[in-house]
Formats: sequence, C-alpha cells, structure tokens
Amino acid sequence: METLRGPSLSRRAVGTVLVLALAGCGSSGQSSSKPPGGHTPFPQVTYGDAGILTAPKVVTITFPGDTMAAQLQSFGQSVASSSWWNAVTVGYCEAKGSGCVGDGPPGIAAMLTEAPAPSYTDSDTGGPSTLQTWLAAAITGGTLPAPDDDPITNTIYVLYFPPTTAITLDGEQSCQNGGFDGYHNSMAMGSQQVVYAVVSECPPLPPETIDTFQATTVTASHEIVESTTDPVFLPPNDPSAYGYYLDFTNPNNWGWIDIEGGEIADLCVDPFNMDQDATGDGAFTVQRIWSNTQAAASLDPCNPIPKGEAYFNAAPRQQVIVVGVGASATIEVDAFSDAPRSAWTLTAQDWSPSPTYLTFSIAGGTVGTITDDAGATYNFPEITVNDGSTVSVTVTLLHDPGSLITGEADGSIISLSGDPSTPTAAHYWPFIVMSPADAADAGISPGTTARHHPPRARRMPRHLPP
Repeated sequence: METLRGPSLSRRAVGTVLVLALAGCGSSGQSSSKPPGGHTPFPQVTYGDAGILTAPKVVTITFPGDTMAAQLQSFGQSVASSSWWNAVTVGYCEAKGSGCVGDGPPGIAAMLTEAPAPSYTDSDTGGPSTLQTWLAAAITGGTLPAPDDDPITNTIYVLYFPPTTAITLDGEQSCQNGGFDGYHNSMAMGSQQVVYAVVSECPPLPPETIDTFQATTVTASHEIVESTTDPVFLPPNDPSAYGYYLDFTNPNNWGWIDIEGGEIADLCVDPFNMDQDATGDGAFTVQRIWSNTQAAASLDPCNPIPKGEAYFNAAPRQQVIVVGVGASATIEVDAFSDAPRSAWTLTAQDWSPSPTYLTFSIAGGTVGTITDDAGATYNFPEITVNDGSTVSVTVTLLHDPGSLITGEADGSIISLSGDPSTPTAAHYWPFIVMSPADAADAGISPGTTARHHPPRARRMPRHLPP
C-alpha cells in the first residue's frame, strides 16, 4: 500500500454542514462505564522526522490589479513573528531536539508586473505541474528572490491568485464548491526542497460573515503555519516521512483525516462555515490552530480559545466500527464541556460522499425532519445532552464503502448550541465504518486498531441538505 500523504488544502465545503430544523428534543441517557477522563481523548498530532522550518521567511507574491496587495504585503511582513504565531506554534519542535518553530525574519514582497496565466496545474504526487515550472523559472530568472541555502528552505513563497485564475491540483480546482481556497506544497530545485503556498482570493461561503480579505488571510495563515510544521511532500529519502501530522498508522485517526486532513490547521477548519476557526491577530484575521496541550487537557483543541468560551462536544467511545452491509452497531457517546453551560442538541450524520452510506438512531431521542430547497425531506435523530450525558447511537451501514478512495464510510457526532436551525456554535467528532472484508484488508478486526493506513486529503464530504 502506498504511503503518500494528500495535499494540505484549505477547504471549500460542497454545502454547509447540516443545520437542523428539528422539532422536539429527546432525553439524555447516563452511563457509569466511561473512559478515563470522562470521554475518548482527542488525537495528538505527531512528528514524523521530515523536518520543520525554525525561522520561516514569508515572500508575499501578488499580481497586477490586486486591490489587496498592500494589505497582503503588510500581513506577510509580520505574520511569522506575531503574537498569534508565538501562541499557536508553541510545542512544535523536531523530535530530536534540534530546533523548534520560532519567529521568522520580516517578510518581503514581490509585486509582479505580468498577469498570471488563466490557469495552472499542480501536483503533490509527482504529476505534471505548470505552476512549479513557472515558479522555478521565476526564481532562477531573478523575478522572485532566491531561497535561503538550507536543504529544506526556510523561505515560503506565498502566491496570491485572483479567483479568475483556475488552479487545478491533482484534479481539484480552486474557488469551486468541493474545491479549495489554498494549499501548500514543495518542489525540488537542485538539491533543495523549495516550499510554497497557493492562496486563491475566493469570496467566503455562506453563512460566513467575514469579507474576502479576511477569508484570504485566514487561508494564508493556514497554509503558512502548515508550510512551517509540515513543509515537505514526498521526501526523496522516505516517502512515508512527514513533519507534524496525525499518526496515520492509527485507525482511530482516520475519520479526522478523511473529513478535514491531518495537519495542525486542517484539524481546526470550521466545516460549518460559521467562522468558528477565525481569530484576530492585530489588524488581521487568521485561523485558529490545533494545540496538542489543549487537546490533552480536554479543552477546546483549537488555539487560541475564544474568551469566555465553555467548550462542548461529544465523543464516541468507538471510533472504528466494523459491520456488514445492511447490519447495525450501537456505540456509546459521551457528551462533555470544560465549564458549566446550558444543554445542547446532539445528532449523528453521514459525512461520506453521496450516496448515503450510513443512517442513525439515538436511544431515547426523537426524529426531526428538514426539507431542502429542492423539496426533498430528510430525517435526523436528535437528543438533548449536557456535560456528563451518555447516549447510545445505532449506526446502520447501507452500502459497501470499499469502492470509496478511503475504503470506509465516515460518520460524525455533531453537537449544536442554540436553535438547531440557526445554531450559535457547533462541534463534531468523526468515526469510520468499515465492512468486515475492508477491515480485514486494512489489518483490522473488531476490537483492534493496527496497521498502516495512508492518509487522504479531499474536500469536505457531501452533507445533506446542501
């Protein structure tokens, strides 16, 4: 089985994750046999010995006619030494103690005089890349500054493209529903690995309230921090090596990787498009970033934590479910919060690509309905929970997920605060469902977690209604 990691992409959802308009709420259940700490622990992002950037130098690259160019240059000059940077990069060090992510020098700007091409292709799997060809020529020809001399350069070339320029990365396109806002990658130039990030200046998606400039800097901050903590794709000496990424040999992580990706910014992208991943950094808007320390303490794992927040979520005790097609399995789910707060709504949803692979019911809960714009009606289970509640969720596998690129269906426990039709906050916890044959092929049997499984990066799964 290949050990290729997928690209890190700032995602554009196919549609907003289900916002429920449900009638009535069920009662919450209790259980005395909870895991240590009260719930399944959050995952930890691990270091894979492929290197990090200890002092990243941001090169901001803009094209003629970009009305945001001056603001983006100011952002790039300070982002790698800002208060946000110093907060979110704490603890990201090379395992052998040879260095940690620190402040970079002031960023520099390159305002190009020629417009970009209408389209570029790119690849992180060795496929053809007109973007890399163009970037390498611009560097060697002196249009762009040369990188530093390190084998993995501390220089990050951040390219800001207008939404009219189509970037296609291994078949996925920028600024399209189901596509991406940005990604980071690396390419070989001689004996060096040159690190770059692509940011498309896509308008935000509803119901986001941030503007295009804020959405652009959120995407850029995402890619700059991941370029720093996981800079190199496909290292020539070890294709399975990586910087900071979820341990993709652990099946308990596969749901997280399927849904958002395994890097430290991926894990904090808000799939509900409610701007829960955005935070301030002086005059700029940036993305919140995964903190192993906060995750281990059962706090909101995304740093910085909003002031006054009482974080809430619900964790399935079983994150790998092996069940036959047409059969069902019941899992226990523990609701928790890190401070006293009011009750919230818990539901479960299939986050696999279409068609529907999973259906759910909740013991003691009720069934709500919602009708989409096309007039189709969907049923969803719901129940009211609070810190300490335990509920039983039954999962039924409708189709064999073996034909999916992941070989598994993705489900998610969703917690919603406020009116479910217009929630004020929402969090999720993923899990995977596999058929016995696919589980055996991956080296899993019921009750075990073992063997390597390569991570995959793809756009947000299809959510109903759109």
